[in-house]
Amino acid sequence: MPDHSERDAVKTVQAQANRRLGWILGSVAIAFFIGFMVKISLLSGKFA
Repeated sequence: MPDHSERDAVKTVQAQANRRLGWILGSVAIAFFIGFMVKISLLSGKFA
């Protein structure tokens, strides 16, 4: 059975992985949103 320090280390690594995944997913969402706004702007003929 893993001792306390090993479990804390695993939690820390998992938290870092989750944070990294969150940043990646957030960046993808922002990129899609910006792309959508550019597409709407170009298709409407209005360059805000």
